Amino acid sequence: MVKIGVFSDTHIGRAVPNVVAEQRRKAFRHAFKQAIDVFVHERVEYVVHGGDVFERRSMTPSDTKFVKEELQRLVDGLDGKVRILVVRGNHDGTSENSALDYIEHPLADYLKVLGDGTLKGEVDAYDDGRVTVVGFGYHPYAAKRIERVKEEIRRCFEDSSAENKIFVVHAFIEGHQDVPPGVPEYQVISRSVVEDLGANLVVAGHHHTHAKPKTVKGVTVLTPGATESVDLSDDSIHGVTILNVEDGRIDYEFKELTPLYKVRNVVIDSSGTIRDPEWYVERAVTSMREFGEELKTRGVKGLARIALKGSVEGDKFDLQEKLEIELRRLREEYPLLLQAILDNDLQETGVTISVTETTTKSEFLSQVFKPLGDEGREAALNLVEEVEFTLEEKASTRTGLLKDADRRRFVERWLKILEEGT
Repeated sequence: MVKIGVFSDTHIGRAVPNVVAEQRRKAFRHAFKQAIDVFVHERVEYVVHGGDVFERRSMTPSDTKFVKEELQRLVDGLDGKVRILVVRGNHDGTSENSALDYIEHPLADYLKVLGDGTLKGEVDAYDDGRVTVVGFGYHPYAAKRIERVKEEIRRCFEDSSAENKIFVVHAFIEGHQDVPPGVPEYQVISRSVVEDLGANLVVAGHHHTHAKPKTVKGVTVLTPGATESVDLSDDSIHGVTILNVEDGRIDYEFKELTPLYKVRNVVIDSSGTIRDPEWYVERAVTSMREFGEELKTRGVKGLARIALKGSVEGDKFDLQEKLEIELRRLREEYPLLLQAILDNDLQETGVTISVTETTTKSEFLSQVFKPLGDEGREAALNLVEEVEFTLEEKASTRTGLLKDADRRRFVERWLKILEEGT
């Protein structure tokens, strides 16, 4: 029997939203430590990480030191009898400038980073006769790239005598995950391609919600999910997976991790009806009061996100100001409620919208940038994503704006996109 511990999307160093940056950093480290504790307790022989070890943009020397020390603790706790196999995720940098380079060491033979060679057709594999693990690092055009190298991957598995053949990828897989709205087809790997690689187990990082394994045509696909809520809009459970593999049978057990801070996501939607500001305030305050009572009962600290959707009479920013005053009062009443962050997506009456209720932000922006052509549109969408990420990470807590130096480079890139698209 082979015992394997699986986790993914640990995002060490993630510090968004900025107003709770320190709490978020601590939360991801707390989850990572718990994962290591589980693997040691379960006496696993292999640990597989599905990518996004780090939150690349906010990675610090202390982040790399933390990860290296925790991996060493894992090895020491298992008397050196463990192999750690990792693929690079999109937050771990590029194949030329990977954050994972900082945790590799020539003497640390227990750790192997796989996948970047595979992207070039030079398959990265670990094979010790018991398991063969092939990695496929993150690529923005994953669907096209895997088509180019699938024969090499299949040949690697065919040439292996190991009973357990594992493919580890940081990408969405068609039919095995609920792909987020707006994700382009070229970033989603075909289910049929994955099922025909020759692996009997596929570990797919990148999707942050855990999903039970699905077995199709003798291939089991596991989505580990993240170890902590990557965004406050996600208040689902997170954890690690323990697999016992014997004679082709895969026994699965999900181990839930206890978060350092309880996360609560509240959506208040008028569902097409125009509501007055007090309607939103009343529901938000009620939800946060209930959350505060829950935190007090459990004796744990919490973070909340309140998403306001639909239509409101009057000025939505006046409503936000009133609600923020109420939330400050609630935080004084419930000290364990560390922060309640507002996401104000309300539409004011009298504002005409040329989109349907089901139109996503990505779909709307895709139409806006359509005149720029395919390449220009892709560049513009990537720029929007990067601006949003940087705002979360670096925006002033007082004004919500970026510093001139940060803002200038985005302006320059936008002008370049416009010039090339005209």
